[in-house]
This record gives sequence, structure tokens and C-alpha cells, in this order.
Amino acid sequence: MTVVRYESENGIARITINRPEARNAINNAVVQQLNQAWQRFAREDDRVAVLSAAGDLAFSAGADLKDMPSDFWLAMPNLSVPCDKPIIVAVNGVAVGGAATMVMLADMAVAEEQAQFIYPEAKIGAFAGVMAGFPPRMQYKAGLEWLMTGDAMPAQRAYEIGLVNRLVPKGQALSTAMEVATRIAANAPLVVQAMKSIARRTLPASPTELYYPQRRLLDGIAHSDDIKEGVASFKEKRAPRFTGR
Repeated sequence: MTVVRYESENGIARITINRPEARNAINNAVVQQLNQAWQRFAREDDRVAVLSAAGDLAFSAGADLKDMPSDFWLAMPNLSVPCDKPIIVAVNGVAVGGAATMVMLADMAVAEEQAQFIYPEAKIGAFAGVMAGFPPRMQYKAGLEWLMTGDAMPAQRAYEIGLVNRLVPKGQALSTAMEVATRIAANAPLVVQAMKSIARRTLPASPTELYYPQRRLLDGIAHSDDIKEGVASFKEKRAPRFTGR
């Protein structure tokens, strides 16, 4: 089942979490397919990506407790797949836990006025660490209060502290995000990508954000054809024939 849709339209990649029956909760399939979507966006010709979710109840209820994703970080924009093209998130309802982290890591965010952002990890005793890199992306004191209390934050407050950059009436998050994406896609792509590249490099990376790219590199080696060839050549007492794959 396709739990993440990828549609290309006029230079814009529309990426949609498609589990409305589960309030778009993020399970292992969503993580895998979101990661594939980020890879596709990075390598293909689309100039801007808009991430949204199906239905009108929730952007995402966070991790699916019935199918807890083992590598949630692989779903994260700008973390799992390096990309200098802009990514906009359209938040149409509640964004919980890892879903709120996606909003934080995206380049821009549009939220509907009734949206709420909830990061409950302090209340349940679980923490992956990525959200702790929030200070360059929202006000420090306000953000820390939100994380440490675990209380729901309304869209207006998220706008005030810089988590989102636009508020719109109910039902208009996606259309507004698409309007912004259309204007960006009409501009010179090399300039747009350079702007994002330079801007992101001015942000201090948290220890967790430094760790995961290294993990991606090492995981690639651990699952490569070359490591299989190296083991096989050792057992067969011959010179290895590495391919770089």
C-alpha cells in the first residue's frame, strides 16, 4: 500500500503522508516511503517540495504505537537525505512528536489556525534527540518551555516563536504552501539552491544532527556489496573485486 504519495507538478514535488484512517501516524512503511521520496526529490528535476498529509484531522499523530518505526530519522527532511532544494511543510491539524520535528527541520512551514504542535517525549520518557537542535529554528526560552512541559502549542504561538512562518484559515495550508512553492519554482534554481545551502551552513548543527549523517554513511558501508565481496574474498583466499556499491 502506498502510504506516501509523490506527485510532480510544474517543478513542484507534492509529497503526501497518506494514512488518514490512522491520523497519518508514522509507521515503518511511512518512514521507508518518505525516505524514498526525499531521495527522489533530491535527484530529480523538481525544484521545490511540499510535504502535507491526507485528511483534515491531523498532519500526523506521530509515531504509530502499533508499528513503532525503528529508524524514524530516515523520514526527516534535510536530515536523512542531503538536499539544497527548498522543502515546505503544510500543517493541516495536529503535529505530534516526530511530526513536529519534521516541521522544525523543514525550510518553511505553513500552518492552519486550528493546528496544534505537541512534543510529548518528556511526559513519556522517550527522546531521540533531534528536536533538541531547535534553538537556531525558534526562540530558545519559548521552545524549551514547550519541549519540557510537553504541553500542546497552538499555531499562533508556533508562529510567534518562529516554528512556522505563515498562518492561514482552516483548509488553506496546502494551497498556500503550493502558492509559495510556485513562486519559488519560477525563480533561478541555482540561485535558490545556493541560498539554502549557504543559509543552512550558518546554522549550528546539534550533536544529533551531526551523528545521523555519519550513521547514514556507515550504514551504507555495512550493507554494501563491497563488504560482502570483502568477506567472500577473504574466505576464498583471493584478491577482492570491489565495485564501490
